[in-house]
Amino acid sequence: MAHEITLEKAAEMARQAELVCLLLESHPHELQDSDVVDIASLVAKLAGRVAGWLIEEQAQRVANHD
Repeated sequence: MAHEITLEKAAEMARQAELVCLLLESHPHELQDSDVVDIASLVAKLAGRVAGWLIEEQAQRVANHD
């Protein structure tokens, strides 16, 4: 199966997720509950796609060494 995203895109998405988490950590009381839910959904989507890419990359590397 071909990667749906590139290494560069996965790195960018990981950086975006990290930045959002840092902003939440720095300003936790400035957000409404609904904002936090939306932000959590965004971080989950970003991190999930990166995790999926990493899992697929690892599987390909293992398969290439067999």
